[in-house]
Amino acid sequence: MAQNEPPLEEDLLSIAKVIIGKLYGEHARALLEHLAENDYVAEEKIAGTLEFRSNEARKILQKLSDEAIVIPDKVRVENEVLHIWRLNKPALKTFVLNRLKRAREKLEVLLKGESENVIYECRSCRRRFLLDDAYAYGFQCPHDGEVLVEVNNPTSLRTVKGIIKKLDILILRIERTKSA
Repeated sequence: MAQNEPPLEEDLLSIAKVIIGKLYGEHARALLEHLAENDYVAEEKIAGTLEFRSNEARKILQKLSDEAIVIPDKVRVENEVLHIWRLNKPALKTFVLNRLKRAREKLEVLLKGESENVIYECRSCRRRFLLDDAYAYGFQCPHDGEVLVEVNNPTSLRTVKGIIKKLDILILRIERTKSA
């Protein structure tokens, strides 16, 4: 995708696949990919088409339906009625935008917490504590007894700021695109 070019439908789908994979696992990502490549997926045929159990696919489809990414439907084929699921392409933009904005908000909270507070970290388990909590624990990790060390990491703050900036750019590009 070029720097000044808004993302196309394929880019939204690629981003959605990554998000779905992280949220619901690789089977969900594969199912979304299958839906993108085909017009629909029939519940009754999932086990043969994709190599995982139909009840697992049904759970994934329900989660994707809760996110409004897929739409349930029925199709009559000869003597049987198939329960199918279609990809809701117009909803992809909203889904991706909402998830990117949530991630950005969480990073803002992290950035604020890291920059406004004194943070202590256990070198063993890498858990982090605010000054008050570290003091309450006697500057020892309550999980493994290691000494808590003050962390002043401007590199991680710059990294988080950089990620937030990239998210802002991506969100802006997606908002500029027309819905499918």
